[in-house]
Order: sequence, then structure tokens, then C-alpha cells
Amino acid sequence: MVSIERHTGSSAPGLGSKALIALALLAAILFIVVAAFPYRAMLGTEEAAKQTLQAFQFTYWPRRGWLLTHIAGGLVALLTGPIQLWLGLHNVKMEVHRKLGLVYIAGIAIGSIGAIGLALQTDGGLIFGSGLFFLAVAWIATTSLAFMAIKKNLIDQHKEWTIRSYVVTFAFVTFRAGQVALVGRGVDLQIAIGLMAWACWAIPLLLTEVVLQGRKIAVVRG
Repeated sequence: MVSIERHTGSSAPGLGSKALIALALLAAILFIVVAAFPYRAMLGTEEAAKQTLQAFQFTYWPRRGWLLTHIAGGLVALLTGPIQLWLGLHNVKMEVHRKLGLVYIAGIAIGSIGAIGLALQTDGGLIFGSGLFFLAVAWIATTSLAFMAIKKNLIDQHKEWTIRSYVVTFAFVTFRAGQVALVGRGVDLQIAIGLMAWACWAIPLLLTEVVLQGRKIAVVRG
């Protein structure tokens, strides 16, 4: 006989989940300070941006509108995501959670527009452009399904899709970390950004799915 321990929406996350959310927030803040903040130079003159930014960063100057749109929306989602996850998984301050959720969705909508614009006008090659384009597709799809689930009061599905959505959002951080690591090991920059345009979201999303579905299998006792 097989028995199933039902998961309820009221169960609190474990210590591991809490630690991951906290680490994600810290990593997001570090990313903003180290990797995103320098792009503020794009708001100034071309000469000032050229002097401030690294060569590969300055190549986005002709498409700075798309880039800044992508960054602005993405950073809103990157910072609000951990708070959303914490409130939602703990089932506390749900009115704040709902309102902040709309801010998170707005950030993703804006960031996705920028990502698609960059993908269609990239100099990074087909692999990089397609990776960025489908990152935006995954971003929109996971977030839309999270929203649709909560509108139908499917709490557990909403939580799972929100987790998937933030994993895609966190691609900002994983892309940069992977790019730096690969280039540091002698990989050509164009190859590195092409690989990471896909790896920054596809691999984490796969691993997340393994964890989410594995936990469901683990609670089944035969």
C-alpha cells in the first residue's frame, strides 16, 4: 500500500530554503554593486561611458536603450524576488506579498522587453542572441504561470512557478559569474557569453525541477 504525505500551503520552509533565499539576496546585492552599477555610465555622454566601462561593456552603447531597460526591470525583479519568496513561503504579510508581486511582474515585463530588443540586435552571435531571446521567453512563461496559478487559488503551483521564475531572474547573476569564470580560464569572450546565455538559466531551471519533483517523490512511501 502506498501512502502520501500531503503538502499543504501553510507548511513553513526549512532551514535550507531560508538560507538559499538569504544567499540569493546577498548575491543579488553584490551583483548590483559590482556588475550592474557601472552601467550607470550609459546615462552620460559617450566619451564618459567609454572611459568608465570595459571594452565589452561599451559595445552596448548603440543599444544602450535596450540594455538599460533590461537592467532596470531585471534589477527590480532581482531585489524583490527574495522578499516575495520569503513572504510567500512563510505565508506572512500577504497583502504586502500581493502588492510586491505586481512590482515583481512589472519588473520582469520591462526587463523582458529589453532582453528581446537586445537579442534581436546583438553583435554577440546567434548562440548568444538565441539564448538571450529564450531566456526572456522562459522569464515571461514562468512568471505568467505563477500569476495564473494564484488567480485560480492554486497555492502550491503558484509557489513552484514563482521559484522557477526567480531562478530565471537570477540568470543576471549566474551569467556574470559564469562569464568571468570562463574568461578567467582562457575561454574566448564571445564563446563564453554564448555558452552562458543558455547555461545561466537552462541549467539552473533543470536543477530546480529535479529538486521540486524529487521532493514530491520523496514523500511517497511504499
